[in-house]
Order: sequence, then structure tokens, then C-alpha cells
Amino acid sequence: MKATFDIPDELYRRVKARSAMEGRPMRSVAVQLFQNWLATLPAPEVQPPPAGLTQAELAAAPWLAITQPYVKPGQGHDMDDIRAALAKGWAAEIAEKIPCPGAKP
Repeated sequence: MKATFDIPDELYRRVKARSAMEGRPMRSVAVQLFQNWLATLPAPEVQPPPAGLTQAELAAAPWLAITQPYVKPGQGHDMDDIRAALAKGWAAEIAEKIPCPGAKP
């Protein structure tokens, strides 16, 4: 897969120079950096499929697993319902993290 990134000119020149001194293509340097970064991430928490979904449904629409904290049992799988549930859940999470001016602690 090809990807395009905007990086600062000075950083690009330094990476290009070092990769040339080591005789490595910049592509291999970038791939190694991505692999190293991913290796430092903790393993994702495995959650069971959302209630009411079969493995076939989950395989056909894996993004449904992401909605698990926000979609309530019995709620439709219609995209509008899912978007509304995500927005409501996300807003509640953000509201907990952002102090309201004038609110008593």
C-alpha cells in the first residue's frame, strides 16, 4: 500500500541522509518504525461480541464490535441508530472529562 505523509523538511532531510549512509531505502526505515511502534502498544482488550450478534453478523460488519459500549440490547443495527448511540455515548464521556464553568466540584 502506498501512503503520503507531510513531515517537516528538516526531519525528512535527516532521515534521508541517515538512510543513505546506512544503505537502506527510506521505505524500509518507515516500515521498521511502524513495526516498532506497534510492538510497543499493549495488546487490545478482547471483548465478547455485542449481545445479540452472531459470529456471521460480526464477520460481515466487524465495526459493530467497536459500538459495544454504546449500543444497548434490543437497539437496531441501522446506521442512524448506531451513529446516534455513538454520539450520545461519546458526548457523555467527554462531558465527564471537561469541567463545566460555574459547576461546583
